[in-house]
Amino acid sequence: MRGRSLLLLCAVSILLIILVAFLNLSNLTGPIVDGSRDAYFTNVKHGTTAYEGKNFTWSLTTFNKNCSTDSEGRALFYYLFYLDGDLWWSEYNNTEYQTWPCKRGNSVTRSFSVPTWYSVKPAVHDLKIELYWSDGNTSRLQDGVSFPVSVAVHVDRDNLVIYSYLVICLGAVFILGFYMTTTGPLPSAVSTEPQDPTSVSGKQIGRMPSSLPKTGWHLSLSFYFFVFASWQTTNILLREFSISEQVFPYLFLAVQIVYLGVLALLISRENSTFARYGFVWPEETGKYVAAVLLLAFSYIFVASILPGIFEGYTVFPTLSFTEVFSLVLSTLVASFASEAIFRGYLQTKLTELSGFPLALLATSLMFSLYALPFLPFDPSLVFFQILSLFVLGLFLGVLYYRTKTLLCPIVFYSAILIINGLLSVEASASEYSKFLLQLSAIGLSSLLLFVLTLKTGRETLDEEIVCEHALS
Repeated sequence: MRGRSLLLLCAVSILLIILVAFLNLSNLTGPIVDGSRDAYFTNVKHGTTAYEGKNFTWSLTTFNKNCSTDSEGRALFYYLFYLDGDLWWSEYNNTEYQTWPCKRGNSVTRSFSVPTWYSVKPAVHDLKIELYWSDGNTSRLQDGVSFPVSVAVHVDRDNLVIYSYLVICLGAVFILGFYMTTTGPLPSAVSTEPQDPTSVSGKQIGRMPSSLPKTGWHLSLSFYFFVFASWQTTNILLREFSISEQVFPYLFLAVQIVYLGVLALLISRENSTFARYGFVWPEETGKYVAAVLLLAFSYIFVASILPGIFEGYTVFPTLSFTEVFSLVLSTLVASFASEAIFRGYLQTKLTELSGFPLALLATSLMFSLYALPFLPFDPSLVFFQILSLFVLGLFLGVLYYRTKTLLCPIVFYSAILIINGLLSVEASASEYSKFLLQLSAIGLSSLLLFVLTLKTGRETLDEEIVCEHALS
């Protein structure tokens, strides 16, 4: 893969992001400020999901531009709440204070919390809030805002939805396992025919450098600190400036694409080939994808479904077509970017410098710190989050090391994220239990990986001969 190809991929991804954002524009835009009104909403903050039996809070900021009922410029306001088109709650009729004051030219922020949601099944409700100005005798509508609220419900393990997910995962594992059993271990990502040293897996990639210098490691670490600092700063700024959570995926995708562009420039500047950093398209690609999907479904079954066997599950509403498209697009781009950076570039660089074991540990730690969101910060969860990401990074590093192509960690990482998103299920279990089962899932996937990548002595010798020819 040449630098221009990677840059072209970045450009196409940006166009797709713009398309998805346009299709989902109604959910991305906040309250529209209408300067011709006497009072209006200036900010509405709310979560995206309400959980059955838990509080759901939203914050409303109202600006009084020109409403006044006395000489001091004060005016009285109240809210009406509508759920799916029906009046749900009236601040005027259901409270003792009925109205609240706001002086002309000032803003007031008020927070409301629903103590619980009861729903027979997961659903997406339309919540609409209207702002009224009351002068004591009459009320005038000033502004209104609406947004979707997803309500998640708790179910037991004998729920039909859970059974269907179990069947899907186990069926996928059985079918993929049967396919891999009948076709045998994975072939090497490097062709065992050394007649053309400039070719890997039958694809012309340009001559590899005659040596792999251990220089430029400081540039690699600088690149990591740039990625880490900019990623966490973006996350903090988005939350501090109260940007809608629906906008997050699109802005994060744009940042990931910038990282890919910088990575392409770094590799081009080294006058090196992209194949050196794992951008290799192996022969029998379908077999590689099937093997990685087998690992992914095995991991999902143990790490995501088994933890809820005893305490049940939280089931979320089914995703819409636009949400599915957005999930797949964002996951593919994010997985491609993170694996290209951490497994492809940084792990390769650090392996040349200090060997594979230390490189694996270092890149896994870097990956866990990068993927860990600093906001919202929960001290009770951060330890398990870092460990979980670190263990996942270890497996992704081993997967890349064993297969010699970035295709495998990219497919695995994107597959577990997409499958988890499409299942719309979260196990109700302690973080400790989830982590132990994730370790079990990593152990099972690692065992399957070593079995699938076993090579005979002749295959290993042929691969070493090819590498020697390619480097000579």
